Amino acid sequence: MQEIKIKRGLEFVNGGCNACPTFKEDIYVMELKDKEHVLDELDLNSLMMAIVVANGYKLHQVYDISDDYDVYKKEGNEVAVIPEYDKLIFEKGNLKQKVANHYKEPSELFSVANNLLTQYFDLESINFIIENEL
Repeated sequence: MQEIKIKRGLEFVNGGCNACPTFKEDIYVMELKDKEHVLDELDLNSLMMAIVVANGYKLHQVYDISDDYDVYKKEGNEVAVIPEYDKLIFEKGNLKQKVANHYKEPSELFSVANNLLTQYFDLESINFIIENEL
């Protein structure tokens, strides 16, 4: 089982003007294949994109009248990821699964990610470790 560390840090962000307050923002950096990948946020879409692309999948986007979505391809395997409000629909051939994009608990997020990685992308499960850097 592959192990991936996700470092959680804190950054102070200034709004850019004198009247705007400074606020705290969580940042996440994932160590994957000897490289660091900054995640937009700790959500399913950001996590899956970084892992799948690092494992050789090519990403392209499809723009349709009704939907705009991402398609990941590798060696004949093609997976579409269609956003729907705060949900994501994963499609591969006849397989189709709708899952939430955001989770309150990281353990739940990682469980869903592992299920999708094995079922749709033919990758092995990952042991995710979150480290706090303050």
